[in-house]
Amino acid sequence: MMIQYHSVVLMCDDLEKSQAFYEELFGLTIELAIEGLVCFQGGISLWKRRIATDLVYGGAEPSGPAERPSQEIYFETDDIDGFFSKISKAGIPLLHPVQVTPWHQKTVRFFDPDRHLIEVGESMVEVIRRLGKNGSSPEKVAEMVMMPVEIIRSVLDTRMESGST
Repeated sequence: MMIQYHSVVLMCDDLEKSQAFYEELFGLTIELAIEGLVCFQGGISLWKRRIATDLVYGGAEPSGPAERPSQEIYFETDDIDGFFSKISKAGIPLLHPVQVTPWHQKTVRFFDPDRHLIEVGESMVEVIRRLGKNGSSPEKVAEMVMMPVEIIRSVLDTRMESGST
């Protein structure tokens, strides 16, 4: 028997509001929409909480630590500052503003309308390019991002071959 990851399913109080949130903020495309369930291409699905509760929990509300999510949804972007500006203007509740990780990646964490935790991080290719633009050697960048120097050279060589700066 083979088991493969398929998707994340988030239970939502207001399905239409959450659907609009993911479509507008991330540009997700609906793959399937049936009563009480929206599945986006890329593996995120939204399920109307009332329907999910009835089916999964026999109508009883599940109990658990809602304030400390045990999961997050992770996305990457090549424009973390632009993305942060977008969510700031939208008034989306933050867990934290843009921070820099020990491996020099810029990330932001925030909540969707149902308080699911979302992280958006600068793509590691972008991190490598940014650090390379600052004049750091491939070896120094590898040390900074905690990745093999071969990967760093590959990213930086690709940038040079394409004429990017």
